[in-house]
Amino acid sequence: MAKDPTAHSLPPDSPSTDSQAPDFLSTHLLNPRPRRQLSLYLFGATCVGLSIFATRRALVRRYIDTVPHFFQQSNAPPREAISLRKEAAEALKIATINVLSFATMVIGGTLWAFDVSGTDELRERVRRMKKQRQVKGGTNVEQDKAVEREFEEFLGPSLKKGPRKEESQKSQNRGDPQ
Repeated sequence: MAKDPTAHSLPPDSPSTDSQAPDFLSTHLLNPRPRRQLSLYLFGATCVGLSIFATRRALVRRYIDTVPHFFQQSNAPPREAISLRKEAAEALKIATINVLSFATMVIGGTLWAFDVSGTDELRERVRRMKKQRQVKGGTNVEQDKAVEREFEEFLGPSLKKGPRKEESQKSQNRGDPQ
């Protein structure tokens, strides 16, 4: 019998590829934690898409309302009076939807990138970072006051607060009431 050169066979000591799942699928996509993290980002992306659709629909509807009908004079005003309050409310609604959907997508992507899956975990990480900062040296009160004074001296002339502070400090040193 002749062997078919197109037939592929695995060596007897190699495992079957059907029983092995790729590492990425088994460790990342099938794990519920990354799916939960990614779901907020995907929800935000879906909301961005829907808000873009709603925005385009409102703009097209507004444009169609301004185009004159076939037998209408082109220099005549639109049939319906334009309500500025209604237009402003619709613009505010659309802008709010756009901003909130984009913010949801950004927050979801950030949480996914930093491997945070909930508010409890985020709170715990912030507490841990604060403790690490305190262990490394913490905050020096004198150093903070020096930085504040330097900042006030820098912005004092532009904010016109520098001379008042100096006068109040002089009056406190003399014991004069303000």
